Amino acid sequence: MSRLNQFAREAAAALLRMAKTTKNPTVAAGLVQRAEDLKDRTGELPAIDVEAMAEEPPKPLTKN
Repeated sequence: MSRLNQFAREAAAALLRMAKTTKNPTVAAGLVQRAEDLKDRTGELPAIDVEAMAEEPPKPLTKN
């Protein structure tokens, strides 16, 4: 795997993690779109289930 593809995979994974943590659906959709753009450029990123991510309840940001 080339360094560019490795970087793209790491960047896409980071974008997806950010999309899962945001409460703003517009921001989440934009982050997922950017991750998909990286996938299209490299063709090697794993598939994601966006619908399953949307169904997950939001996790609290603080500990109780």
